[in-house]
Amino acid sequence: MEETESVSAEKAAWRARFRARREAMPEKARAAASRRIVERVRSLPEVETAETVHLFWPLPSEVDLRPLAEALRRRGAVVALPVVAGERALVHRRYLGEGALVPGRWGLVEPPPTAPPVAPGEIDVVLVPALAVGRDGSRLGYGGGFYDTFLDETPALRVGVVFGDALVDAVPTAAHDARLDAVVTEAETVRVGGGN
Repeated sequence: MEETESVSAEKAAWRARFRARREAMPEKARAAASRRIVERVRSLPEVETAETVHLFWPLPSEVDLRPLAEALRRRGAVVALPVVAGERALVHRRYLGEGALVPGRWGLVEPPPTAPPVAPGEIDVVLVPALAVGRDGSRLGYGGGFYDTFLDETPALRVGVVFGDALVDAVPTAAHDARLDAVVTEAETVRVGGGN
C-alpha cells in the first residue's frame, strides 16, 4: 500500500530531525542510557520468561543491546538477529556470539548463513529499532519497510527501544506501518493502551 506524498515528506523531515538528534548525543550519555534501557528491558516479565527474543545489533548511534544479547544467551534463551534477505525482507538467524558475526549490508553485522534459522512464529519478543516512537504505539523506522513486513509475520510482543528524546506522543504513519505494544527508554516503560 502506497503512502501519500505529504506523509512521505513528513516522515523524511522527522527522520532527518531525529537522526541528527541521536547522532549529536555524546557517546558517554548514549552508553549510560543504553545500560539503563537494557536493565528496563530485562525486567519486562515477557522478556524474563521468553524462550526466543529477536533484537538488533546496534549501529554506532543506536541503543546498544549487546549486553542484553549475552545475558539472554547465558540464561538459555535463543537470541535471533535479523539478516537482510531482499527488498523489505528479513530472515532471522540464531546469535551464536559476537565472534561469529559477519559483515552485512549498510554497515550491519549479522549471523552467518550457517547459523540456525529462527522462524518468525517462534519468537516471543521483538525489540524493534526506530528513529522515533509514539506513546500511541506508532513507530518511525528508517524507511525500508523491513520491520513492517517482519512484524506482520510474527505474533511476538513488539517493544520499541529508543532514547528518551525520541519518545513523543505520536509519529507520522501510513496504514501499512506496524505498531508497537510497548516502548522502553532509559527513563520509562510505556505500555500502549495503558499501564507502565
